Amino acid sequence: MKTLPEKYYLSHFFELLRFIKTTSWHLLTPAQQQQLAQVQGLTEPALCLLVRIVNRKSRFVQWSQLNYDEIPDRDAALAELKAQQLVSSAASSPLTDLLPELNKAQLQAICVSANVAAMPAASAKKQLWYQCALDHSDAIDTDQHELCQAYLHSDFRALFEYGLFLYFGHLGGTLAQFAMRDLGMLKTMAGSSAPSLNAHFDQLDEAQSGYYYIQQLRLLKQWGEAAKQQAAEELLSEASVIPVGSYASDKFDLLSYKLGVQLFEQDQAQGLALLALSGHASAQEKRIRLLYQQGELSTCQQLLNAILDDGSDEHLVFFAQDFLRLKFSAQRTSMLTDMLRNAAPAIALDEAFVGSPEQGVIDHYQRQGVTAIHGENQIWRALFCLTFWPQLYLDDKSQLSNEFSLLPKTIKDNTFYATFSAEIEARLAQLQTPAAFKAWLVQQVAQHYGKPNGFMFWHDDLLQDLALLVDHAPSQALTNHLRLMSQQYLSVKDGYPDLIGVKDGQLFAQEIKAPGDSLRRNQWIRIQQLSQAGFAISIQPVVWQLDPQQPYVIVDVETTGGHKDYDRITEIAMVKVVAGKVVDTFTSLVNPLRHIPQRITALTGISNQMVADAPEFTQLAQGVDEFSQGAIFVAHNVNFDMGMVKSEFARCGLDYRRAKLCTVVLARKWLPGYDSYSLANICSARGINLQGHHRALNDALATAELFIEINNLRHADSAD
Repeated sequence: MKTLPEKYYLSHFFELLRFIKTTSWHLLTPAQQQQLAQVQGLTEPALCLLVRIVNRKSRFVQWSQLNYDEIPDRDAALAELKAQQLVSSAASSPLTDLLPELNKAQLQAICVSANVAAMPAASAKKQLWYQCALDHSDAIDTDQHELCQAYLHSDFRALFEYGLFLYFGHLGGTLAQFAMRDLGMLKTMAGSSAPSLNAHFDQLDEAQSGYYYIQQLRLLKQWGEAAKQQAAEELLSEASVIPVGSYASDKFDLLSYKLGVQLFEQDQAQGLALLALSGHASAQEKRIRLLYQQGELSTCQQLLNAILDDGSDEHLVFFAQDFLRLKFSAQRTSMLTDMLRNAAPAIALDEAFVGSPEQGVIDHYQRQGVTAIHGENQIWRALFCLTFWPQLYLDDKSQLSNEFSLLPKTIKDNTFYATFSAEIEARLAQLQTPAAFKAWLVQQVAQHYGKPNGFMFWHDDLLQDLALLVDHAPSQALTNHLRLMSQQYLSVKDGYPDLIGVKDGQLFAQEIKAPGDSLRRNQWIRIQQLSQAGFAISIQPVVWQLDPQQPYVIVDVETTGGHKDYDRITEIAMVKVVAGKVVDTFTSLVNPLRHIPQRITALTGISNQMVADAPEFTQLAQGVDEFSQGAIFVAHNVNFDMGMVKSEFARCGLDYRRAKLCTVVLARKWLPGYDSYSLANICSARGINLQGHHRALNDALATAELFIEINNLRHADSAD
């Protein structure tokens, strides 16, 4: 296991400094540059202590907690920091700043020191003690109070956090990410394809403005009503801080939107003014809905028509079209509802697929000889990423700021097509045949497999899945949609249909909708876009009814014990049931590669000698997978059997997933009234032959007979 050197955090701090000095020095004010130079002049022990202080989550740090072996004379280090005015005690700050970071006992001590006459009960919640301390904070002499002297804070913290913002391009980045990288816990873009260092911002006012508004958004979660009111007045005043650059403008719009929604109930005029101030799409939609509720119909129509005239935001355009349709015409159903109503006839699926109807439809198609795979967002993002990998990750014009950046700046700021239009069009022109397209994808996967990126997850079936899409999709449709993705990736990256399939040589894509599912706006938009590009897209509903041709595999395993993490399978049996009949069986002893306890042998009759020459599970995994392919996994107490099988597959480095049903649960519902639903008792009560109990095939055959009986009841109920 990797370990970090003693002063790992110091090397990470220097790495942060190198980035700032190399790429972002112009994004610091003269005062910030001066303070950073001052910090670099510290002795190493003082610098170690400073980084330890500012790298903590809490703004205030207890001196007693700052004990580190690599800082032998911490008193001298602290004295140096205080002399440089980089660290001071909490006594120099308002007590109200310290209170939120104190625990209940410390808050009680503050209240006692303030001689509060009516204190909360000792058992009262911390929040009551916090409020009491806050109400009486003026009575505390912070210069003399022991608790205030025990805490430290650093004025360098503000610049340190700003430096992290400049490095990561957002709030929330920490030096801990450097440590996770060094420990191998976090993959980055390091290596031969590591990006050159680039600043996230071009100008000082752009960076400072972005930092100001992202901080305001973070603070919004902590603000009370008075603080929100003050922030609203500042945003609406003529003297408000005007956002500079796209990043700050986005955060300004989001802040105005959130504040407007939160303050509307208290002051409708102010809330609407904030929503009007915001350029956020959700703010525009919310404003129109509120104006409609207030009867401002003419204003609503004007705003809706303005959205349609602009046409730059497809989600807003959809909203405007649908709202005009519902509120200003004779139509009484939304476009989403109409699309669902016009869907294909429903496919009947067993209730075992509740939670995974897509897999149920895939299995249904497989029984009909139709190939279908999970599509959704991943396959389209992967296609985009691999098609344009050289532009996304190998060209400095993409401006990956550092090795932690997974999305290029050209994607984040929607300039990818503008920057690489010639390269994109040349690539699309080269990929007009399935053979050429697949050759390019194979080349990219071979060169870059496993590399971190901000678009997709690598997996073994990736090329096979992409080949299905490329082989059967109209080439012009692929070109059209890839061009659209390159032009506006962030707004086109999700909402894709659940399945991609091929029937009679033709590609189709389907959005699967179970009972109660609704169609989301982004799904409607993506269906329209893909249809316009030339793809065959449809909505496929499902209903929870039994399909007579649905295969079930009734499974029983015997094991060395009851814990899936370290016990192993000693015998496995599977019984395939279709249309109420047993059509096939699979059974084998399994060498568990560990000792079978005597108590287990006494229960099952399976001894260490019996399994000594049996195949290991790794030799059986393919057979188990193929036998149960397309079937619902059924067992008596299914979570145990499924858990053991999944664990064995995991030890082989494989994933095993099946829809599942439990005959214990089914028997309680369909065969009520028994005191015990153990396999032996329920079989005895129902007259089911169970001989040689606790041998896998015997138990599986008995469970299959029980399941067929229950399924007959389920079929009869479904028919009614």
